Amino acid sequence: MQAQQQHLTEVVDAILRYLYAHPEAVDSAEGIAKWWLPADWCVDVQTVETALTRLSKQGLVRRRTNADQHVLYSH
Repeated sequence: MQAQQQHLTEVVDAILRYLYAHPEAVDSAEGIAKWWLPADWCVDVQTVETALTRLSKQGLVRRRTNADQHVLYSH
């Protein structure tokens, strides 16, 4: 369990680093898993969604649904 929490913390930190480097970035959880995180991490979308939920609750990312009902995340 501790390894999972550490992995989740690493994903949270990587998302924040990406957002600070690219403040205009907007993407879905799937896009974030594929494009925002290091390719060799192979992070599943569920882990990314958990990280985004944590960041959203902390007010560090914004969650919104577009007209096509896709959930997008941004800074």
